[in-house]
Amino acid sequence: MRPGWPRLVVPAPVALWLPICAGHLVSSLTPVPAVVESGSRALAIAMGAVSLAAAVAIRSRSGIGFDPRHARRAEAAAGWISLLLAGAALGAESDRAAWPLPVHPREVAVVLEGKVLDTAAIDAEPPSVLFEARRARIGGAETECRARLLLRWRDSTIAPRWIVPGLWLRISGAYRPPEDARNPGGAAPGRWLTALGIAGTISVDPLSPSAPADPPERGGDFGAIVRDRVARQLAAAVSPPVAALARGMLLGDRSGISPAMRDSFRDGGTIHLLSISGLHVCILAGFLSLFATALRMPAERGREVELFSLWGYVALVGAPASAIRSAVLWTAVRSGRAWGQVVRPFAAWGLAGLILHLLDPASVLDPGFQLSFAAVLGLGASGVLSRLPGERRNGGGKIRSCLRSWARGTWSLFLQSGGATAGTTGIQSRLFGAVPVIGIFLNLAVIPLCTLFMAEAIFFLFLRAACPTAVVAMGAGALDASGLLLLTLNDRGAGLLSPWLVPGLAPVAWIAVALLALLAAWARAEAARGGDPPRGSAARWSLGALALAALVPLAPRWPGPAPSQEQAVVLSLDVGQGDATWIGLPGGESILVDAGPADDGRDAGELVIEPALRLEGRGRATVAILSHAHLDHFGGFAWLARRRWIGALIENGSDSSGAWRLRLRAALRRGGGRLVPLSRDSSLALPGRSTIEIVRGLESGGENDRSLAATLRAAGASILLAGDLESAG
Repeated sequence: MRPGWPRLVVPAPVALWLPICAGHLVSSLTPVPAVVESGSRALAIAMGAVSLAAAVAIRSRSGIGFDPRHARRAEAAAGWISLLLAGAALGAESDRAAWPLPVHPREVAVVLEGKVLDTAAIDAEPPSVLFEARRARIGGAETECRARLLLRWRDSTIAPRWIVPGLWLRISGAYRPPEDARNPGGAAPGRWLTALGIAGTISVDPLSPSAPADPPERGGDFGAIVRDRVARQLAAAVSPPVAALARGMLLGDRSGISPAMRDSFRDGGTIHLLSISGLHVCILAGFLSLFATALRMPAERGREVELFSLWGYVALVGAPASAIRSAVLWTAVRSGRAWGQVVRPFAAWGLAGLILHLLDPASVLDPGFQLSFAAVLGLGASGVLSRLPGERRNGGGKIRSCLRSWARGTWSLFLQSGGATAGTTGIQSRLFGAVPVIGIFLNLAVIPLCTLFMAEAIFFLFLRAACPTAVVAMGAGALDASGLLLLTLNDRGAGLLSPWLVPGLAPVAWIAVALLALLAAWARAEAARGGDPPRGSAARWSLGALALAALVPLAPRWPGPAPSQEQAVVLSLDVGQGDATWIGLPGGESILVDAGPADDGRDAGELVIEPALRLEGRGRATVAILSHAHLDHFGGFAWLARRRWIGALIENGSDSSGAWRLRLRAALRRGGGRLVPLSRDSSLALPGRSTIEIVRGLESGGENDRSLAATLRAAGASILLAGDLESAG
């Protein structure tokens, strides 16, 4: 290392993974010619061979008259180029995996025969079952096939709870292939299906399923059967929200989580508790280690049982990226101790990322992968700060010692929460448009309670299998109580402080810079473990990196006109039943007319309109118009108002006593907007020589004919937005 350069310790797996990630990022963000992408894999192998040849020449000293320094430079350069090209090849492979899907594909009537694979989502809305079709009949043609499909029952009142994994079925319904995003900024609803190898969905006729008396094949997947049994036992013993919470934490199945519960955990910064993450794997591994110790197993045998059970659990829950990352980290550390080697978490983190990236290049595009690895990066960068400010090692009485231990544990948990939040700030702001600041503090209470809840859930399942009914009922009561306490505490805590809203999209370059700063801080902290640099210098690096990562969401707010603000733009958004139209005017002003529907399962304001507004980068709508008081037009306004997207909402004053109006007024007050009932026809002058004329509908008749009709004139064109006016209107 050159004099004056800061000393960093970067383990080999991290050093290998970094250039691969850089090559992947460059190939994804910049237009790379197809000939380069297609040949990058061969070039990577060739440059790797050059690097290897240079290394062999250096070690054998066979290069007569050749300066070894040049050989070392050639070895390093060829190695880095090889890894960058390998990353570009992986980027091209992930791009091919993200090939556009159809939008609004036509449904096809089919009759299928096959085997049930998984019933984890049978209590979802709508109930769903994973199915492997073996025979398909379309019209008069029938053929053999082998396709994984998702069966959905639209009528939840007759949900097929009699279905179990391994059951052979014959069903009829409408087939629909995976669907791409319908709106700008929105997520493709079918992308997660293709990632799981599912070929589409079947809207099942609820009266059609039948099971043959002599099925061609018997038996189901062991993991699916275990998940089904656990889910049914939880559903029968505890309240529905607690059962859904336990299934999410233990099985990684979030299908029973209601939208309100999901929003509460997301706004509270505790969304990681609802699915399998590193926290859950570490809790389970800790339980297994305690179990082996309690049975007085030899250290080597206990370690084998612990690791075998841990990886069996990861396979049981479907091997998500966060669980694999934690399992690799835990395995590396525990195996290193067995071999007399110290494996640092930094090296295990890089090894897990490298393995997952090579096995599935598209996995790095998954939000769960990004959030999981970024959170651990923040944890690693904050680890050097774990000692309390001013903490001394002097003795004291029992009370003082207990207080010091409690303070040390609280400070460590606070640092972990803050580091994870800082590491994921940029990614969360880009994905969700908000950063849950309250999560730094809420996790201090929720994570210990989560540990207790998981322990009680595991203990309850043990009691269910081995104890009398009375004892099982006591275990179920304790589990229900701790689950309800966890849900209540999280809900109340999330309501104390609204998430920090970020209306634009944080630039990918700034997020990459923040993550690199955290990585450098972790490498500096690793160097400080040997005493060089001093601990104080490494702590300053960590504080600077954490501050930089936390400031990433400010990037979209920095001045700089968007190119699209120089012209008028009209987006008619696909919200299904209902309407939503966004109009961007020259100069940056915008108008929103209607906001689509919202119900317990889907809010157009959250899932359709807000992503489009953030992608356009125009900021809040100065004027919004609600044409009339029907759910498919006003449903999404409450979400948008809470998130401060609406300045003034103009409406016709209908249904003045409706409950929806109270919710909308409360949301507008929270977001700094106001409701403006229109009593007469009006005309508004807007920037850029634009005008909008709003005409009231009929005073009598149906609500559709009471719709406000708006005529916008901008950039030499005009557009009429007539709500749901019928012939009389």
